[in-house]
Amino acid sequence: MLRFAFLVLIGAMLLGGCGGDEVGSTTTRAPSTTTTVMAGGQTPLEAATAWLDALSIGRYPAADVMVVEEQFVLLLAVESFSPELYDNLVTGGISPDVSRTFWESFVAGVRGFTGADITEVDVVGERRFEAYGRQFAEVEAMSPRGDLTIIARQESNGQWFVDLLATFGPSFAPLFNPWVERLPGEVSDPLEALARQRPSLEVARDRAEGTPGDQAGTELVLLLEQLPA
Repeated sequence: MLRFAFLVLIGAMLLGGCGGDEVGSTTTRAPSTTTTVMAGGQTPLEAATAWLDALSIGRYPAADVMVVEEQFVLLLAVESFSPELYDNLVTGGISPDVSRTFWESFVAGVRGFTGADITEVDVVGERRFEAYGRQFAEVEAMSPRGDLTIIARQESNGQWFVDLLATFGPSFAPLFNPWVERLPGEVSDPLEALARQRPSLEVARDRAEGTPGDQAGTELVLLLEQLPA
């Protein structure tokens, strides 16, 4: 079960989404329906739409394949300080039960702390930008309770995936910092995996700058400092 503090932060961010500066901006309209079944989407908008659709009807395995896989494994593992859990997720895969627990908590956090339901979120457009050597996009969405910005990232196969760390980095950094600090010195794989996500964490840090209190940005800076170059 996700930590209470994590749910508070997710709720605070989801419908108060702040955008960042973009390069090469484009805007498209969301289709009324989506039939995306393969991992990722051909566009950022397709990926975000398919992810939200899957969450809204409880098709959690379909949500799993719409997010950056390595990030998802890290987020599932951060709830335990045992490196064995990370190894089990990498070697054995993500079980449906683990996936369902994560996403049900995620959806409940959105509903409980914003008053909005995932089913109320409508995707309306995308703006692509390049940052830290990777292709990202801001996917704009609206709900009766406020606006939402989902960050997507293009992977080497050309497909786009919802980037959970770039979108919700300020929520996750307070969980990752003690996790990284407590990893045994001989355990390197989780730290190296998190370091591979540096571009997404840097985008999250940039988006968090200037927010009230900026504690989220401070946590992200600390996390980035702990990661190997």
